[in-house]
Amino acid sequence: MVKLNYKNYQIEIFNDSNYTINSIDNLKVYDTVFFQEKKDKDKLYSTSKCGIIVKKSDTKIASAIICESGSATAITEKSFIIEDDRIWICVCNKVYCLEIPSLNLVWRKEIDFITNFSIHKIQDDFIIHGELDIKRITKDGETIWSFGGRNIWVNQEGRTEFNIENNQIHLFDFESNEYILDFNGETILDNPKPSTEKNWMDVLKIAQEIKKNKPS
Repeated sequence: MVKLNYKNYQIEIFNDSNYTINSIDNLKVYDTVFFQEKKDKDKLYSTSKCGIIVKKSDTKIASAIICESGSATAITEKSFIIEDDRIWICVCNKVYCLEIPSLNLVWRKEIDFITNFSIHKIQDDFIIHGELDIKRITKDGETIWSFGGRNIWVNQEGRTEFNIENNQIHLFDFESNEYILDFNGETILDNPKPSTEKNWMDVLKIAQEIKKNKPS
């Protein structure tokens, strides 16, 4: 759970994995349930459920839960941004923009096809670290630019996949290929990871040279 103060409000943001849509047995009851109802019955079993409660002087003003299906996400301090009386929050592959304190929906959009790991403020826009794409979006959810690497933005060697430093975006993909972008989405560095496997023809040439130069 993340707790923070914004203006005169206390805001709680948390994972509510025990919540079940349309159940009367839920421990928490929310004023609003955001859920894109589908005909498919399995859509009722959302993979991520994010609860938000807004209080003033410890009195609840509004509450909402966002239920989404897809690759699951967990709430961290990098999952959301609050400013201008709004909260932008990543849940699965969607980003929601809600008003504060009412938690009324402003917009909801799919940003990454698979999932969104984090949201970051740059200038007057946001950068979304998705699994497939790095995207810069406006506060209205419009895509300004999108960048995809040679593989997904998850690293198997423990490198930091996404970092903003010195007005640059530093990236490592699954194979540890390195990239640096500027805030306009232009590539400053594209550094493929050297292959550890020697080309078979190169190995053959080396063997031939050794044989040729070997004393009789």
